Amino acid sequence: MSSLLSTSFYLFLLFSSVFAFNHPGLLVNNADIARIKTKLSTRADPWQASWNKLKSLRYSQSTYVDQAVSRVHRGTFNGVKSNADLLWHDVAAAFNLAVRWKIEGNASYAETASNILGAWGRTLNALDNSDDQYLLAGLQGYQLVNAAELLRDYTPFESSSNARAFTTMFQDIFVYRNLFFLNHQAPSEHNVKHFHANWELCNMASAMAFGVYTDNAMLFDFVVEYFKSGTGNGAINNAITNLVLEPGTGLLGVIAQQAWNQGVDLYGYNDSRILHGAEYFARYNLGNDVPFEPWTNSIVSFTHISLDSRGAVRPTWELLYAHYTTLFKNYTAESTQSSFKPGVGLGGEGSGHFDGVGWGSLLHRLGEDYVPAVSSTSLASQPTTSSNPFVASSASTLLTKTSAYVTKSPSMSFQTSTVTIITTSQSVLGTSSVPTTASEATSVNACARKHRTRT
Repeated sequence: MSSLLSTSFYLFLLFSSVFAFNHPGLLVNNADIARIKTKLSTRADPWQASWNKLKSLRYSQSTYVDQAVSRVHRGTFNGVKSNADLLWHDVAAAFNLAVRWKIEGNASYAETASNILGAWGRTLNALDNSDDQYLLAGLQGYQLVNAAELLRDYTPFESSSNARAFTTMFQDIFVYRNLFFLNHQAPSEHNVKHFHANWELCNMASAMAFGVYTDNAMLFDFVVEYFKSGTGNGAINNAITNLVLEPGTGLLGVIAQQAWNQGVDLYGYNDSRILHGAEYFARYNLGNDVPFEPWTNSIVSFTHISLDSRGAVRPTWELLYAHYTTLFKNYTAESTQSSFKPGVGLGGEGSGHFDGVGWGSLLHRLGEDYVPAVSSTSLASQPTTSSNPFVASSASTLLTKTSAYVTKSPSMSFQTSTVTIITTSQSVLGTSSVPTTASEATSVNACARKHRTRT
C-alpha cells in the first residue's frame, strides 16, 4: 500500500463522527419498516406478494447455514475455481433474514444473520488478485453492511464477538479495497475513465455504508464529495455523461438513498442528474428511440446502440421511482408497474442476480397515501469542485435541504447540448444527447421520509 493511501486509509478509520448519524439509516430505515408493517397488516399488494416471495426463499430461513471461506474468487483463472457464489448466497441470506427480523420481530432470524456476518468476519482474509476483487468489495460490501445496519437494534449482535469480528474484517478486506480503487491505485486504472461506472459506484456504496455503520463522518463525507467532484466514472457528472447502464443507475440509487437517510440529498444534485440518466436508460430499454452519438473513451470506440439484453430489467427501478414520483407518468415508471419486483436470491444464479438487494416493491414502494402533494418543485444543488476529491468535504458543502419528488412527462424534450452516455451489454453503447435541464414538472410530491438536516 502506498504511504499516501496507507495514511489516508487509517485516518478514515480513526476519525470519529462529528455529527449524529441516523440508525438504521442505509437503504432501509425505521420509517420504512413501519410503512411496510402497515401495508402488510391489510395484505396490500405489491407489498404482500413481495413479502410472501421473500419469506419463501431458502436464503430467508432461520435454519440457513453459512458457507464462509478464507478466500473468495469471483472468476476462474490460473487453475483457481470461482467460489464467489458462497459469498453471494450468504450476503443474500444475511440481508433477507435481517429484514425478516425487523418486520416480524422473531429473534431467530436476527441470530442467524448475526452468525453469518460473524462467520465471515472470523474466516475471510483475502479476495482474488484480479480486478474482480473490487467488484466483490463493492457489490457484496454494501449489501453486507446494510444487513449489519439492520441488526444494530439486535443487542446480542451489537454486543457480541460477531459484530466485532465482522467490523474488523470488513475494514481490512472491504474498505481497504474500496478506497484503493477509488484512489485509482490499481494498475488497470491508468485510465480512470476505462471502467464502467458501476465499478466505482459499488465501491462508493460500500465505503459510504461502512461510514454510516461505524459512525465515521470522514468516510461518509469522502463518498459524498467523490460523488460530486471525483475524477472517475463514479462521479455523477461522469456517470451521467460517460456511462448509463442499469447496474450503474441502480447503484446511483443505492448511494443516493443511503445519503438521503442521513439527510443529504444526492437525488436532486445537479438538476436531478440521476433522474436524467435513469429516464434515458429506461426510455431506450422500453423500446423507445433515444438520441445517440458515437463515443470513444480513449481505449475503445462505441459506434452504435447495442441491442444486447435490451428489455432486460434488474430489480433496481422501484427505489428510483419511489423517490421521484408515485403517479406513473414517466418512462422510469413503466418499469415499476404490474406485479412486485424481485430481490436478491430470487432471480437465479450468477453475479448479476446477486449484485443488488432488490425487494423494492416491499422496501421502497410508498403508495400515494404516503406522499402528499405539494405545489413547488425541488431545488437541486449546483455542482461543486474540489482540488482533492480524496479529502472529505467540509460540513458547509453538504446539502441541508430536502427535495421534492418531481414527475417528468414521457414527452420530455432533449436539449441541444451533448453529453456522452455509454453502457455495458445490458443497455446502450455510445453517446447521447441528454437534457441538461429538467423538463417542466407535471406533478410534484413531497418527501414523506423523516430525516434530519445536516449542518
